[in-house]
Amino acid sequence: MSDFRFALRMLAKSPGFTLVVVGLLSVGIGTTTLIFSAFDTVLLRPLPVRHPEELVRMVQKVPKVPTTNSLPAAYYQTLRNYSTTLSAVFGEAQLDVAMNEPGPSEAIQVYLPTPEYFDVLGVHALYGRTLVTDDAKDEPGTPPAVLSYGFWRRRFGGDPHVIGTSLVLRGNRFVIVGVLPREFNGISADTAPDVRVPLRTLPLLWILPAGLRMDRVQFELAGRLKPGISRAQAETECQALWRSAVGTYYPEPEQADFEFKLGMALDPIQHGFSLLGDRYGTTLKFLSICVGLLLLMICANLAGLLLARGATRREEMGLRLAIGATRARLVRQMLTESLLLMALGALGGVLVAIFFAPVLTRALPPIRDLGTRRLPISLDLALNHRVLFFSLTSSALTAMLFGLGPAIAASRTSLDSVLRGIHATRLWRGRKVLVAFQVAVCTLLLVISGLLAETLEHLYDVNPGFDLDHVVTFTADPSLSGSTTEQVSARLQALLDRVGQLPGVVSAGLSLRGVMRAYGIGMTVGPAGQTISPTDFLNTSANVVSPGYFETMGMRIIAGRNFRSDEDATSKPVKTVVNQAFVDRFFPNIDPVGRLFGKNSPGEVAGASYVILGVVTNAKYRSLREPMRPIVYTSAGTNFPFGFVLNVRTRGNPESMIQPVRQALFAIDPALPLLEVDTVSEEVKQSMAGERLAASLATIFGVLAAFLAAVGIYGLLAYLVTLREREVGIRMALGARRLNIGLLIGKQSLAMIVGGLVLGVGAAAVVAPWTSSILYGVAPWSSRSFFGATALVLAVAVFGTAIPFVRATRIEPAAALRQQN
Repeated sequence: MSDFRFALRMLAKSPGFTLVVVGLLSVGIGTTTLIFSAFDTVLLRPLPVRHPEELVRMVQKVPKVPTTNSLPAAYYQTLRNYSTTLSAVFGEAQLDVAMNEPGPSEAIQVYLPTPEYFDVLGVHALYGRTLVTDDAKDEPGTPPAVLSYGFWRRRFGGDPHVIGTSLVLRGNRFVIVGVLPREFNGISADTAPDVRVPLRTLPLLWILPAGLRMDRVQFELAGRLKPGISRAQAETECQALWRSAVGTYYPEPEQADFEFKLGMALDPIQHGFSLLGDRYGTTLKFLSICVGLLLLMICANLAGLLLARGATRREEMGLRLAIGATRARLVRQMLTESLLLMALGALGGVLVAIFFAPVLTRALPPIRDLGTRRLPISLDLALNHRVLFFSLTSSALTAMLFGLGPAIAASRTSLDSVLRGIHATRLWRGRKVLVAFQVAVCTLLLVISGLLAETLEHLYDVNPGFDLDHVVTFTADPSLSGSTTEQVSARLQALLDRVGQLPGVVSAGLSLRGVMRAYGIGMTVGPAGQTISPTDFLNTSANVVSPGYFETMGMRIIAGRNFRSDEDATSKPVKTVVNQAFVDRFFPNIDPVGRLFGKNSPGEVAGASYVILGVVTNAKYRSLREPMRPIVYTSAGTNFPFGFVLNVRTRGNPESMIQPVRQALFAIDPALPLLEVDTVSEEVKQSMAGERLAASLATIFGVLAAFLAAVGIYGLLAYLVTLREREVGIRMALGARRLNIGLLIGKQSLAMIVGGLVLGVGAAAVVAPWTSSILYGVAPWSSRSFFGATALVLAVAVFGTAIPFVRATRIEPAAALRQQN
């Protein structure tokens, strides 16, 4: 306790030093904790359910396609009835549904879990109750609904009295019986639906398409392993049961055979599955490494500060040794001061992490499902026990790293040297190593941030092939309003006519998929009569459009003709417009117009089910990163019963047309909720949100590293000038020129700066290839990034050296010679 009180007094006597150290520690520990919290939430945190290590997810792993988990109800029934390796099977169907009450009306995401869902997971409600097995019984009365935490906060203001009130989904009333805990997202780590209702209510919320039976409804399926059963054993059984279920779900032998070849696998989901992790896991790992390096750099900087502080306390240490203090006692005292600084820094770091957690959540890139519907992100970045343990552990290690060396150095103070006024040089050598390390880390971080910044610059320079500045998109699903196919077609034609007459509108067109939404439609095609290569699986993208789509998007027909509104979209062969990349791939050096092509599996002969009407200019589809792939456009006229994107091209600012087009949509179908409204420019920016966030954070880390390196160099040389002030005075008294004195000081820093720079460039050259998966249009060894980082480090070195250089040249010999040690 006496050590603690003494440490507190010593730190209070130096408030400037204390504030600088605590501030640096708060930044380092806070950013490390925040990035680890995101890393933990997305990749490491176990699901908040009973025995998550026993859970597995049924998936299909299709080449060139993200892992899919949408499987038929027939397979759920087969597993439930015949599996001997799974103690339980459960799942959820997913729907977009129009919520009519409470207002305003909007499209929300509704999941319909199987009856045993919550019992198997062992989850309890935050308020009220969850869905239970009895809710699956088809009994009269108002069916129950359970709200997710995020939706409850957003639409009901977090009111706990919401239990017992009602909401109306697609014209049907449901009673709210519970609110789920904040940390529960089902088996997902980062997305959650808005509402969950019993599976039996599916006919109330969705009109089954003609010919679709209930046993063919798609589910996300998962199961719990029986005790003593391995995942490999369960997978073998599930694959065998998949064969029998496939025949029920796909009566066509060819399709059933194809699906069986895709197989069935079981993925462990102890930590849940993460769409953010799948897309941005590599980036998140690199950011974690960068922030760890930044923390090490802060440790080195603080160690240098403590060494300098220890040098100013040599007389104090010598006096304490003279009156009987042991060297171990001095080490303990110095470590107590370091631990106290660590505790204050850890507290500040936790506050930094808490304050910036919502900022990071809002900055996260949007995520979409395979149907390109935007999913609500549900990340709980609250500081749980794992994150707090990590914060405390990193803080303790930080204290040891920056405190132990200076404490030992201070304890080695020679009583004889103190009495004779001799300065030890080992502190100088130790600080040179620390500064060289800071320069190396700074160089490495600046190279990485340069590579990520170059990637972002190259993405901004990509020509997408469509009009970026004058198009606004409106995404809707007519099935949410209960419209029939005939009603949809008539209403969409009326909508196109009405929107096309609005002042400021150039043209309007419909598409099944929007651009820059991460996913799209894929197909395997080849020229008619030719065998499709085994490597050509999903070799072509596809979209369904109306005749006005190309003009609206700013794309040009360069051969043949466009679709016509009076054409029969159901005629055979199917009329298509293809892009130039399709022609280059399948019909090079010949006129493609009128040529036939078809779909089939790799290794099979392509049919003649499609004919080319025209060729359109190339345009990006899924993202700017995507290479220019072959694309096939077909026309459905205005027949988009299960979703469409209305693309509107304007003469001026596209945002100015959002409200007029909304009013036109409302006039045509007042019950139709919009899923998304965005300008194409904003959608392109959102498609680069991950790259922009990574580049921004890496740049911030690089700037902080440069600042720390400048402070480290300045602190070292300022200490050196103080240490050698008498020597400088003697040299000047003997005739040394002031410039030579300045150069003497500058030479002292040259070796450590050059050494650190060489180490940093070498480390960057080793690390750079690992960044190739997150780079675009830039080589891992980009000379621009390496030379830029080198130049910036040299500028930082000059800045850090300038003040001590000037100070050394202004030393007055007489004053220096009168200096008392």
